[in-house]
Amino acid sequence: MSDRIREAIDFAITNGILKYDSQFNLTHAPICLSPFGINRETLDYLETTTPIFNELMVKVGEDRDFLNAQLEPVAKTDDFIRRLLQIFSGAELFHHLQISRNDFLMTDSGQSSLKVPKQVEFNAISNSFIFLSSQVYMLHRHLVKRLTCDGKLVVNNTLDEVVDAMAEVIDYYGYPGARMLMVVQDKEQNIFDQRGIEYRLLDKFGIQTMRLTLEEIAERGKLKEGHLAIDNKMIALTYFRAGYSPNDYTSEAAWQGRELIEQSTTVRCPSVGMQLAGAKKIQQSLAKNGVLELYLSREQAQKIATSFVGLYDLDEPVGDMSASDLAIQSPGDFVLKPQREGGGNNFYDQDIVKMLESLNPEERKAYILMERIKTPVENSVLIVDQVTEETHTVSEIGKYAACFRDMKSIRFNRDTGYLVRTKAADQNEGGVCAGYACLNSLCVKED
Repeated sequence: MSDRIREAIDFAITNGILKYDSQFNLTHAPICLSPFGINRETLDYLETTTPIFNELMVKVGEDRDFLNAQLEPVAKTDDFIRRLLQIFSGAELFHHLQISRNDFLMTDSGQSSLKVPKQVEFNAISNSFIFLSSQVYMLHRHLVKRLTCDGKLVVNNTLDEVVDAMAEVIDYYGYPGARMLMVVQDKEQNIFDQRGIEYRLLDKFGIQTMRLTLEEIAERGKLKEGHLAIDNKMIALTYFRAGYSPNDYTSEAAWQGRELIEQSTTVRCPSVGMQLAGAKKIQQSLAKNGVLELYLSREQAQKIATSFVGLYDLDEPVGDMSASDLAIQSPGDFVLKPQREGGGNNFYDQDIVKMLESLNPEERKAYILMERIKTPVENSVLIVDQVTEETHTVSEIGKYAACFRDMKSIRFNRDTGYLVRTKAADQNEGGVCAGYACLNSLCVKED
């Protein structure tokens, strides 16, 4: 092992770039040694479109008619979406904070240096690696003189940016001594990323955090003059790091915990409406002609639409055949997606064919087909469990953002940093804690 690799691993462990593996053994999070290079024009596009996407998704998350119209057909066979829609129908439209991450892959523009970003998905709930991505930037900054980086590292202070937004919202809530509630899973491999947020919020602003599962919230929580109280302690902000998957609702008590949150005046991050707005079916619906203009100006709509790729209902006509028939004919050109977050849910290649042939007519409404984004391949050094590998890789850029909407207007809407995940080029999925991808940072290649 070279001195550079050893130093990178030691820095990661010293500075909290950690996770538990599937057996709950402590290890460093997977990291990439070579920052991902993009050009200034691409970075400017990602930064300037971030507030536009935020504004769009906040408006969609409040549009009951649109969400119901798009998702009710899905709910007929997807019980998870059905339950979320039920909660949404009785939820209070109160203040909500959106801490989002908008994921992109780069495509060739035909010019040697310019890469065009194409949207993979908009993540509205439980966006992880806010702490770890900041620490990986620090790692690369520490090693910068010995890294392969033909340009300048892009500063990534997403931890403080997000924590500052949380503190601003809690202060706005106006209840002295109120806390943040972090909704968590019982056994969390990525706990250090969550703890980083919790500790910075306490150190910087003196705000305490309570960590509870949905079941614990149902057991220990109650409404107090409309406020959410846990063990008689007032909750100003409820921040979801769980609740995005059916696996988080294994009992009726879990659903009762979610309903309690949505019926209270706590600022939800996100609200159930915002969570539904992040569904893949909504992404597909927003790409249809004229839909963006229902929520944005024509100029804003045109700007973000350049990042869209083909998104289809399974039975939607594409040329002279249905989208599903086209995918069966050319499965390598598509990704089949259900309405799920958290990674590991999509279907690729021949698995698409098998899945499409097994779905009944009602089940087909719960899936969308997305044009597969072909992204340039680079060489990178990946470090996983202290083992290094130099291999062909692709990288995905996620733009974090914070957007706070009170009962009257959007009070702030800002870019809060980025996440880069680099994985082997032959790997389909991109989850870091699942072992698919490595954390990385950005490097701007100056002209």
